[in-house]
Amino acid sequence: MNRLTRIKDHVDAHGVGCAIVDNHVVIDVVWSTRTISGAERRREMTERVTSLEEAARVLGCQCDATAITA
Repeated sequence: MNRLTRIKDHVDAHGVGCAIVDNHVVIDVVWSTRTISGAERRREMTERVTSLEEAARVLGCQCDATAITA
């Protein structure tokens, strides 16, 4: 399994949309929160990552670095 496939598998395991494009993995993240008045606020972002550590930072996951690189 190559590096990009490992990154994609890890991101997929978190239920976040991603795709391998050229020499990186594109992660699409949508954050949704509620205001005090109850209105929904959404933030959408697209991040490009080339390592598992970058993917973990984007996801905000606390996965053990040794577990995700194995």
